[in-house]
Amino acid sequence: MDSSNDRRNALCDRICAIVLADGLGAFALRGLAARLGTSGRMLLYYFGSKDVLIRETLHRINAGLQARLSGLDAMPPVTPGSLVAFLLEQSNKPDMAPVMRLWTEVVSAGARGETPYDQLAPSVVENWIGWLESRLVPACRGNGMAETILALMDGVILLETARPGTTSPARALLPGLLDGMARDSHAGDRTNPERRGET
Repeated sequence: MDSSNDRRNALCDRICAIVLADGLGAFALRGLAARLGTSGRMLLYYFGSKDVLIRETLHRINAGLQARLSGLDAMPPVTPGSLVAFLLEQSNKPDMAPVMRLWTEVVSAGARGETPYDQLAPSVVENWIGWLESRLVPACRGNGMAETILALMDGVILLETARPGTTSPARALLPGLLDGMARDSHAGDRTNPERRGET
């Protein structure tokens, strides 16, 4: 690997740390360059454009997240409540909380139509839903539960970021509520002939 690529990789690692600490606003080129001890022109030299810089940074952060989540693939699937409890616990850990806040920020920016997040957000949502589905017990897959969990987690993370401590009651209630929803849904499937596929 030549020195230019070494320098680019080293810069990307440092940018990842800055963005995880300060969010998407840290991508402002002039301020970012100053914190890195370089210039905006040199950042563009190494990355080609701000868009590429953002994409490469988020790709690297996502790769680290996926590596961590893949370590859970050997664990047995769990109920919606247990999965939410696990995610809520992770969202409080110093090494995971910044990553989860960042992806919530990416989705929010994408929803506002900000470039390039409007192009990145759909795949972020799709990847999270796919992973959540894979961690749920089979009876809770394909019925909107993964999407429900993702929506709840994004809301919890957003509120907690805005006002720390606000979501403490919700964190205590959500696991039980979701497992209750799953039980009610299964009971409905057993008693409703149409939902069982009977005519």
